[in-house]
Amino acid sequence: SRSVYVLKSMQSIKRNLPSLIRHQLRFNFINTLHTNTQQVPSSSPKNDKVEELARHVMKTLTPNPNLSQILKSVWENDTVTSVCPNLVIRLTTLRGEVSRAIWRNHGGNPLDIQLLAVGSVDAPTHLPKYREFLNSFYHRTSQLLLEDQINNYKIGYDLLSRGTPEARRSVLELFNRHYGFPEDVLEKCISNSAITAGGMRGLKDIADALLHDAKKNNSTHTYIQPDNSFGTWWNIIEKDKDIESSYGRRIVTITTQPKNLLHITAYDVNNYYKENKPSKHESWYITPVGNPSGTKITPQDLLQSCQAIVQNNPDAVIILDTVYVRTVPTQHSIRLLSEIVNDEKMLKQIIFVESFSKSHGLCGERLGIYFAPNEALFTRLHSANIAYSAGPGRIKDYQFQALGDAGHQHWDGVEELHRFWQQERKGLYKFLMQDKYKHLFDRNQEHITEEDIDNPLGLYLLLKVNSGVGSQLVFSETGALGVEVPIASGKYIRFSLGSVTSPVYSKLALV
Repeated sequence: SRSVYVLKSMQSIKRNLPSLIRHQLRFNFINTLHTNTQQVPSSSPKNDKVEELARHVMKTLTPNPNLSQILKSVWENDTVTSVCPNLVIRLTTLRGEVSRAIWRNHGGNPLDIQLLAVGSVDAPTHLPKYREFLNSFYHRTSQLLLEDQINNYKIGYDLLSRGTPEARRSVLELFNRHYGFPEDVLEKCISNSAITAGGMRGLKDIADALLHDAKKNNSTHTYIQPDNSFGTWWNIIEKDKDIESSYGRRIVTITTQPKNLLHITAYDVNNYYKENKPSKHESWYITPVGNPSGTKITPQDLLQSCQAIVQNNPDAVIILDTVYVRTVPTQHSIRLLSEIVNDEKMLKQIIFVESFSKSHGLCGERLGIYFAPNEALFTRLHSANIAYSAGPGRIKDYQFQALGDAGHQHWDGVEELHRFWQQERKGLYKFLMQDKYKHLFDRNQEHITEEDIDNPLGLYLLLKVNSGVGSQLVFSETGALGVEVPIASGKYIRFSLGSVTSPVYSKLALV
């Protein structure tokens, strides 16, 4: 790209240029980057594979097909299915994209189809404060990149695979707005932290480290998690594979109840230990603000669940996947975590996993970090990362520092995004719960509270469907494509509002 070419040219002639000329070139280059980021793209470019699959399916259709016929053909097409088998969310999204391409080619309105399956984010086109935040973030990242490379030539491996202390400090101090760590605990978290290429990458590193640690001790690691857990987590621990004997892992799923907002409780923890002996190689995965549930655990249930784990097994690792905590109002997140972050005994067994994907809508940048107040625990869980990588790349340091440097000044833009998602979630809920769709959705959505609907809480809405109803039927009748989520209490469909870039359901709810 032009930017990379200019950067390399500047580096190659740096030593032969007077300082004044170098600074003038740097100034011009940064201004060029800033100009190029003024128009932030609001959607992904056309996907060649989607178009290819659309042409393939169209050959099997009768002339002038209706939307239901298109959906049926796409869902039953083996070639489409073969692109990403066993990856439910991505396959559902691909089917939706192919269906929309075919519908468009037959003269249909693409807006008839809303792809709400995958939890990605496109930048809304009508949020000026949020787009100002994006422009500022990319501009500041460009400045840091150029200034650091010109002055320091930092191009070697990150042998500790953590990212720079400055970047980690900058971001964790920003996070503390929502956590409320005491100063001494925050310092420990900063020291015991590692930047990763997204939160999922961090979860994978932690899960691998736990497994390797158990194998090293000729033992089996037990992964314990509620049935509403993050879909990618199931893939990471390879839930669907029969590998317990060969890989030394055991997977336990805890059944959650709608009355508990589809979250774990102390009763569930204690009930598990009544039937199972504690193990030295054991972990509990908990998502306080949920994906896929679209709900948040109560502060009491989170505290008491963690207390029950610690009391029953002082060796258990608690993985708190808090990537959605910063999508709720600050006062709610502080209330949720206040007891946890002030309990030294409990914190010895907890590792936090964070990301900017959903809190700031930066999914494509892959900005994750994990941290723990307990140095020994962090070192143990960081072992896989440091063994198989040399850090996420220097660009992540610049991006993290750019976010941290902005401090709380950029929060108006981020909160504008969160409010938009909340309005669309509420609108979608009202839209789908209309009487005309009562044959699709259970009338009793017990897990959804007014507080969760009326306040920002990420981008997900999870609805329980009636017997025999699936995502394809819901899609064909409502135009909203979600992904099916099997939970012990029934079949649910999760809808993600991250791909909605202008008001849709919030408008429909007003009609």
